[in-house]
Amino acid sequence: MGKQDTNVRMSLQTLRVLEAFLEDPTGQLAGAELHQRCGIASGTLYPILLRLESAGWFASKWIDSASVGRPRRRVYRLTSTGLRRAGEVFASFNRGVLV
Repeated sequence: MGKQDTNVRMSLQTLRVLEAFLEDPTGQLAGAELHQRCGIASGTLYPILLRLESAGWFASKWIDSASVGRPRRRVYRLTSTGLRRAGEVFASFNRGVLV
């Protein structure tokens, strides 16, 4: 996906998305599932997912759900970099500093 942008803006909504993934760091979540968990509107949620993916924190792939009568959907998962960086971000709250 080209050069990775390592500067990720940490808004409250971004933190909520990361928190949802940290509940099961090896799991995959689709945008609709994140919307339900976080209550973040799609117009805010998908730009966050794209930003985190371009920074290398997430990887995504298309899942074909036609066999169960649903359109295909894109699922996201934390990368090892994303897991490490998300841990650093939340740990920084304990130190009183946001990285």
